[in-house]
Amino acid sequence: MKYSHQLILLFAMLVGMMVAHAQQRNYYPHLMTLDAGNIHLSMNKLNGDGGMQSQFSWNLTGANRQNTEIFYWPRDVWQTNMLYQIFNPISLDDNGIMAEDSLVKPMYSRGEALTNASRTDWAAETRRYRPPHVTVDGIALDAPYRWYVDPSLKSDIKIEFEDVLPQFGIRSHVEVFAFSNPMLADFFIWKATHKFTGEVRLPRESTSSKDSLPDQTIRFWWPLSFNFGPSKIGERAVSGGFSYEGEDDLDSWFKQKSTLAPARPRDSLYVAYVWDAFFSNTVPYTNGSVDDTGDPDRINGYLYSTQIPGFTLLHADQSASIKTDDRTQPYSLPHASIVGDLWGRRDVGLKQTYRGDDARGRFPLDPITAGFSTTPQKGTMRFVTVGPYSLTKNRAQNRADSVTFVYGVGTGSISPTLADSIGRDWLAGRVSDSLKKAIILTGKDSLWKTLDRANWTWDRMSRGLSIPSPPPSPDITVTSGPDIITVQWSYSEASYYNDPVTGVDDWYAWRVYRKRGALLTHDPLDQKSKAKWELAYETTNRGEQTYIDHNIQRGVDYYYAVTAVDNGLQATDWIYPGQRLESNRFTTMSQLPAVSFKPGLNEAGKVRVVPNPATVAAGRALNSGTPDKISFFNLPIKCTLRIFTETGDQITTLDHYGTADHQWNQRTDENQYVTSGIYILAVTDAEDINGKSLDTQFVKFIIVR
Repeated sequence: MKYSHQLILLFAMLVGMMVAHAQQRNYYPHLMTLDAGNIHLSMNKLNGDGGMQSQFSWNLTGANRQNTEIFYWPRDVWQTNMLYQIFNPISLDDNGIMAEDSLVKPMYSRGEALTNASRTDWAAETRRYRPPHVTVDGIALDAPYRWYVDPSLKSDIKIEFEDVLPQFGIRSHVEVFAFSNPMLADFFIWKATHKFTGEVRLPRESTSSKDSLPDQTIRFWWPLSFNFGPSKIGERAVSGGFSYEGEDDLDSWFKQKSTLAPARPRDSLYVAYVWDAFFSNTVPYTNGSVDDTGDPDRINGYLYSTQIPGFTLLHADQSASIKTDDRTQPYSLPHASIVGDLWGRRDVGLKQTYRGDDARGRFPLDPITAGFSTTPQKGTMRFVTVGPYSLTKNRAQNRADSVTFVYGVGTGSISPTLADSIGRDWLAGRVSDSLKKAIILTGKDSLWKTLDRANWTWDRMSRGLSIPSPPPSPDITVTSGPDIITVQWSYSEASYYNDPVTGVDDWYAWRVYRKRGALLTHDPLDQKSKAKWELAYETTNRGEQTYIDHNIQRGVDYYYAVTAVDNGLQATDWIYPGQRLESNRFTTMSQLPAVSFKPGLNEAGKVRVVPNPATVAAGRALNSGTPDKISFFNLPIKCTLRIFTETGDQITTLDHYGTADHQWNQRTDENQYVTSGIYILAVTDAEDINGKSLDTQFVKFIIVR
């Protein structure tokens, strides 16, 4: 009897594991977000011509072009989203591939499509901790987390999906890992296992036995491109608006030996990268130059597009049967263009271009240096190509070969301070175009450090070792108050104080960050103030979970974030032993502003309009981030605010209760901005705390737009 109970218990455990695994597979996945570090990347199967393995930005373009790119770095700067596309056109050998009709195709089994029009079968998003709850003035800003939480996860987040590539009968299992560790926050790891199943349709779409390629062996090279472009803020700074795709970039590559201990089998990396070069039709700057490399601001010269994104191969199977890393890979780092190659050619020789065996060579420099072009090309494409590989599908033998490739994808840059000083000196004529470019390209050093750490991280993951991780982010509540703003935070579980890897309590401190004006730096609304996120408070008292901010200006917007810091004692097996690790600040940033106020008055006749006159300069000086804001101060506790033009036309009505302050955005009831002129504020229907009527007050003010 005891034995049968054990069998029942074992069966129940197995069923539970099967259900848990099945629950991970969402066959109609909604948007997934990779946001564990300084990168914010949206993954959506609707972004490409097919599934998530094919991400094409032009499917996102339209009226809202400033938000069409889905890759943001760094996350706390306004419009740092960059062009982000994934291309992986398999290059078959001369034997081609046999389609389901048994006819051999020289390139692809379905027409002449030059991209893997992958179709997502299922997807899942898993996090080590649930995203923190963020509340501002009673408004919950975080949507319920619908995916999965796994405390044993080695990364802070993992996105997982399977795509079917019908052109090749291949099923790809992709895992994407990202980390909150501040030293690992600028990259993600992309692991793809490609299995030759013969599928040409998703299982739920399959209708006949012909929905599979015949048994065969295919031989191929696999080129992969993470295609990047300049930042949106840079486009706006140069041209005054948001343009289409990256049309002013150059791509190249370098090879470098790792400097991180301990030594690893893959000790050198080939890095493909992109930088913002020059646009041939740029309007001259005030210094006479038309070189917009780095996208300088036209007023102060600040270089907005100093990001140098890139990617590298971290692992490639030796073959379908030998899974150890082939250190002779990659085969090549070829260059191609979107217009001239991807969409402009349909010849079989295109396979050699992606393979790297055409006249351009396997490791060409950037297209201009290599002599293939005189100006940057639309949507520059640099591939990391591996191969050749052979995969066999044999149904009778129950055989479906697979190979696995792993890539590190990240970004580097010169510092914002250097971007500011060099840009200003260039605009003033003290720095040449060539020196500006050379300094921007020193950002490759930053990119190298990023991808070298990715190599270190993957080496540990591949050996089953843990990755040092900071504490989780706390839940945060921000509340506007009378002449104060209160920030409160807490952990939902006591276990959050324990190190995510060792389980030892290693909590050290809380940190509170604050930004005045707009949420993101470089926002045009508070560009004059140059406000940045700054450390406002730190405490090593674990029980102290409230910060009251008195150092504020009434009527001004403030944003907050809270982090946790560990003591570093658990980070012994780490690149920097003993380093204190801090949780991700971005996850707790309050998305709505908090504004201090005064309690409503029990008297009338003291209402003030600020600023008055309301000019753009005055609005920026008083309300960085919201220069159109006009504040009405010293209001009764209850009243109705009516605003009239000088000729007596009422343009808006605002009900007011509770505080002595009220903000107006200079819009009418029809949501139109008012014009310059003289206006009258009528404070009517006023009452004190006991409901006693107070006198009506009229205040004249001026708006200059």
